[in-house]
Amino acid sequence: MKQVLCTYCNAHLYDYSGPEDKVSFKADHFTPASDGYPRPRRGDELKCPECGIRFVAFSNQIDGLLMLAEWPFEGTGMQDWKR
Repeated sequence: MKQVLCTYCNAHLYDYSGPEDKVSFKADHFTPASDGYPRPRRGDELKCPECGIRFVAFSNQIDGLLMLAEWPFEGTGMQDWKR
């Protein structure tokens, strides 16, 4: 089992229990890490239930899946930072 993390807000979103060598984005493989997060359903948009950022890619790491945000956000983990 791997943790699924948002690279923008750094939240632990889901636990992934699917195949690890080739990630399968079937809703059944994702269990919410918090009672406040909805269970994914087939056809749902890939976005963070914590901060709402849309994911465009992922990185399969040894101990987790990192969900990557769009380029303008760069996955800084600093969503509250103001210029």
